[in-house]
Amino acid sequence: MMSTSTETTDLALFTYQMNTWNLKQYLNYGLQIVRMNTIVLWWIGLIGLLSALTLMLKDSLSFWPLNVVVTLLSILSTPIIYGIYFELIEDNYSSIPRIARTYVPGYLWLIIRMYLPPIFLASMVISLMVGSIPAFGGGGILEMTLVLFSLLYLFVIPTYYISGTGRGAISGGIFFLSRNLSSATPIILAVLLLETGMLVLQYQRATFNADLGTIFIVLDFLVYFFASIVDYLIFIILIFILKEQPADSDQSGQDQT
Repeated sequence: MMSTSTETTDLALFTYQMNTWNLKQYLNYGLQIVRMNTIVLWWIGLIGLLSALTLMLKDSLSFWPLNVVVTLLSILSTPIIYGIYFELIEDNYSSIPRIARTYVPGYLWLIIRMYLPPIFLASMVISLMVGSIPAFGGGGILEMTLVLFSLLYLFVIPTYYISGTGRGAISGGIFFLSRNLSSATPIILAVLLLETGMLVLQYQRATFNADLGTIFIVLDFLVYFFASIVDYLIFIILIFILKEQPADSDQSGQDQT
């Protein structure tokens, strides 16, 4: 009887752990939120189109100024769109200027704190490798370092939006991931695929061939647009996870077992 009871308890705990993150339900919520905000979709499409069209001016003097403007628009749009989706989840409806004032400064400072150390670390490694191996070009080290840290920082930005402050967001996000690593595996794989797609986009832009201009522009636009949608869907899913689940779900199940 005791053995049967123990097995039943273990099965219940296992089922609870498997159902701790209802990713399918969160994905459905995310798709509904994204679909209902057509203005955001149009804006993402506009940025993607402008980004793709700048390739046609690659050999022109106006390429770099225009590319900088498009890049800044993309960077500044990201925390605002995150804020729009987050406030919809919270059932708030603030204006765009208020969302920008609330989230953009803290977001940009958080990004600097997140990625400046790994950039510095990768630069040191590249410098050391180039100095010791003359034929070494350092290709890919910075990109791989940033991808690895983006996986480590999976919950950092959602933590910032929920807490409303960047203080403790990095340590809190990393701690949550470490306690829920097995549950987060599908999302980690999705982020890895997303980052790979963005690296392909950057490589494509660096090897742009004017003779295949239309193909490159279409591919550039599609990669940017769908990668952006996936990024925002992942953000929404992570917000739901942080809001609705205990921070030690994986560990608590193991401790109880």
